[in-house]
Amino acid sequence: MQSPDAVAAAVGRNVRALRRRHRMTIDALATAAGVSRGTVIQIETARGNPSIGTLVGLAAALRVGVASLVDGDAEPCVVVRRDAEAARLWSSAAGSSAVFRIGTDPPDVVELWDWTLQPGDGFDGEAHPMGAQEVISVLSGRLELRVGRTVQELDAGDTVLFQAHVRHRYSGLRPGPVRFVMVVLQPGDAGLVPPTAIAEAEPPQL
Repeated sequence: MQSPDAVAAAVGRNVRALRRRHRMTIDALATAAGVSRGTVIQIETARGNPSIGTLVGLAAALRVGVASLVDGDAEPCVVVRRDAEAARLWSSAAGSSAVFRIGTDPPDVVELWDWTLQPGDGFDGEAHPMGAQEVISVLSGRLELRVGRTVQELDAGDTVLFQAHVRHRYSGLRPGPVRFVMVVLQPGDAGLVPPTAIAEAEPPQL
């Protein structure tokens, strides 16, 4: 059985981690849980054990069970997706393909993709919500990346990060196929911008 001090430390650590994961301020969590700001601070700094009612309120506000707050020995989550389990979600007649390797659930979404484009072939990516980003690293071959009016040619070993709230295109350059990995980063608050602001920020398309 955990000691009171161990319980307080576990609850403080878990509440702080979950609050940050949900991008909540201390004040926002206090309001959602129906407790004072000082109570949240005391809990996160392990200065006292919260009551059952407080734990239930915090768990509801953080959208977890009470067990997730008091568990001090929880093993980190490890998810393995074998090559045979990866999903090919796009392919072309030219032999190009996009394989979805693994990803996370909302609110903060991270996706890992494995792309192969034949020379002369390409794919048009739709605009993501404002705040989303993509990271591409070229493993072999040559890639042309178009983001709005900006065009970059990338060789094997090159890596690029770009804001993906505008349409973008990936194209394979000769002489051979290009293979690259792509990470899509979409925070939970992506898209929480008025449509007019997005329209103003989007450069004209060629």
